[in-house]
Amino acid sequence: MNRFLVILASVTIASCASNSGVKNIQSKENLEAPKPAECVSIDQLQSNQNPADIFVGMKKCLNSENYSAAAEMYYAAMIYGIYDTKRVSDKTSHQGIIVLRMNTLSSLTEQQLSLLQTEVNAILESNAQVCEALAARGLPTYHPTYMIQHGMGAFTGDQVSNGIIKNFDSQSAWLEAIDKTVKCKQS
Repeated sequence: MNRFLVILASVTIASCASNSGVKNIQSKENLEAPKPAECVSIDQLQSNQNPADIFVGMKKCLNSENYSAAAEMYYAAMIYGIYDTKRVSDKTSHQGIIVLRMNTLSSLTEQQLSLLQTEVNAILESNAQVCEALAARGLPTYHPTYMIQHGMGAFTGDQVSNGIIKNFDSQSAWLEAIDKTVKCKQS
């Protein structure tokens, strides 16, 4: 009798698990790339392209084995993403930049990752061109909807000031984002 109950319980649990109907719910514009980039050098990117847009271009670079441009785009996307984490009020949305990076890099082979890392390291060793391009490009002009819509506030409606921190110091946040990534000397 006990054996029968164990088998019946196992079948019931397995049946429930396979019919659990787990759904992945995403909000509109979550991690959206409204102005997807091509594979270009960092100085050809526009300040109205968000990190999701830039990661699209980076993926194109990786697919065409242009690791140098991919590394530049990686830095641009990460700097803008770090900047956005400083200005977006919903802290639950801040992992959006990590998800974008994961989605872009997850399909790479170990060799591809190594080639990209070599180019990323080369930029850190000689960052003048990237720093100049970032200075010319300047602060983002897009609204960080891609990130705001990634957080819980997109579902709860608990967003203030259009998702941006009140009295946000954009210049300070920009300098900190650049310093955390490419280590550009600011004068």
